[in-house]
Amino acid sequence: MKLKAILILAAILAVAGSVYYFASRPKAPAEPAAKYFVWDFTMDQLQKVTISLPKSNQSESFIKHADDQEFYFDIPNGPMVDNQRWGGGIPLLLSGPGAMRLILQNATSTELQQYGFNTPTMTLTMTLTDGTVYNVLVGDSNPTAAATYVKLTDNNDVYTVDISWYNVLAGIVTTPPYVPATFAISMPTISSAQVAIGETETISVNVINNGDVKGNGSVSLWINGELLNTQSVTLDGRASQVVTFAVIENTAGKYTASINQAHNITFTVK
Repeated sequence: MKLKAILILAAILAVAGSVYYFASRPKAPAEPAAKYFVWDFTMDQLQKVTISLPKSNQSESFIKHADDQEFYFDIPNGPMVDNQRWGGGIPLLLSGPGAMRLILQNATSTELQQYGFNTPTMTLTMTLTDGTVYNVLVGDSNPTAAATYVKLTDNNDVYTVDISWYNVLAGIVTTPPYVPATFAISMPTISSAQVAIGETETISVNVINNGDVKGNGSVSLWINGELLNTQSVTLDGRASQVVTFAVIENTAGKYTASINQAHNITFTVK
């Protein structure tokens, strides 16, 4: 009898323990609310995009070349975009922004006007590799200026998207992502390896702007570690110019000419 009572008590304790465990264990977190995407495609599907700012009458178009899968300005002989600014970030933003809120479904024309879609601040036309086209309107910013209203042209659902999304894409239009002016200098050449005392030695270098926009640079000539002369250079994108220095030495010896203290050549004066 005593053994039976012990067994019953053990069973009760086991059941009670199970009830306590299931009642007191942490509950599984609730499933997060689904995030809206105004549109959605993968970055590598983007083939072409035109971003327009109608209120300032500004627009830029970009297209992906099949040979290198890089984006270029969509103009005749358009240059490749500056990947320091474009990179994967711009295609990612274009592939479909996560909406902060779905504001309104199937809005009326009057409601759309209230959100600024009658005079949009931005329009996007995106063409995918399979020919699918997305047309997007961006309306006004919301009252706190933290978000902007966005919709596709083929439906009247209105979303809010973080204002930074708009700002980055607008910046691609207002300050297009051309490769900035970057100057390269060739190895210098001399008119003669040996000149007489008082004779002119001519030192030349070719300066190239490897960027897509006009820029300013300077070329300095150093002789035996001392700065002798500096010339300013202004070049259009992808242009080049030969810069020439005339040197006259009145003392015999061996001289080292250095351009911008990086490219050296020697000559002898006798």
